[in-house]
Amino acid sequence: MFRAALFVDSMTDLSRHGVQAAAGCRYTASDEATARWRRLCSRSGMLAALFVGPVKALLVAAAVFIPFERLAGLHPTQPTFRRGWATDVLTGLMNGLLLFAVLLGVLAGIDAAGAACAPRLRNWVETRPLWAQGLFAITLADLGLYGLHRLQHSVPWLWRFHAVHHSAEEMDWLVGFRFHPVDLLLLRIATLGPLMALHMTPAAIGIYVGVAGWQSYLVHANVRLPYGPLRWLLVSPEFHHWHHSAGREAYDRNYAGIIASWDVLFGTLHLPRERQPLRYGIDERVPAGWAERFFHPFRRSAGAPAEPT
Repeated sequence: MFRAALFVDSMTDLSRHGVQAAAGCRYTASDEATARWRRLCSRSGMLAALFVGPVKALLVAAAVFIPFERLAGLHPTQPTFRRGWATDVLTGLMNGLLLFAVLLGVLAGIDAAGAACAPRLRNWVETRPLWAQGLFAITLADLGLYGLHRLQHSVPWLWRFHAVHHSAEEMDWLVGFRFHPVDLLLLRIATLGPLMALHMTPAAIGIYVGVAGWQSYLVHANVRLPYGPLRWLLVSPEFHHWHHSAGREAYDRNYAGIIASWDVLFGTLHLPRERQPLRYGIDERVPAGWAERFFHPFRRSAGAPAEPT
């Protein structure tokens, strides 16, 4: 997967810089605190795909998904550069810049809490084979995403931020960038936080980040891609397009990001055969410009959310 390859390249650079920075610090705390900081620096590589190489990721994704959408378009008449595409690109780049320091600090706290509360469990997890850690990372992180996603559609203040993502009225791979930074920060904490708390290796976390990055582009893409019987196991573009549907039948459905079985298990699956959503988006108006979108959730009154899709 191209996103996984980008992750490996960026992780190498970031880890090297992180270790160098750690080596140059003057510590007055214990050796344990020093070791924890060094571990965090090495694990900061997992964030590389989120903020270090956004331009590289964007260019590679464009090279893959623009022709893919032309060849297998679900809505073939939709323009490649549809209305609002530039703002979505800017949103993705700005989110990487805005979230790095905050997210690294939050994950450092989670790592420290995990070390204090469950040292034996962390040691056990860290010694598992990479393939087992990778599968567990994907499963656990996607369960965290499912839980948060349900809250984003039911808790008014969370929906105010999440509505930015659902304001898209045309679906393509760039909608994977359309997140308010507060919304994206919560998403990263819900998915990466448990992995940090359990002390998974950087490589295992990298597997999840690579898969999730690719998946974010794919499920929003304007493509017709049948999954056959795997549609009940894996989240497909068809599955996620229904989540973005403006139709009432799809409200509060299809929350998972990678593993569709979570929605099967919890009774939130909506995946009709031989039909596609007729319309996307939400009824409320979300501003088109980046700055206006950023401040929009803070200006709304704390009432019940408009019917989220």
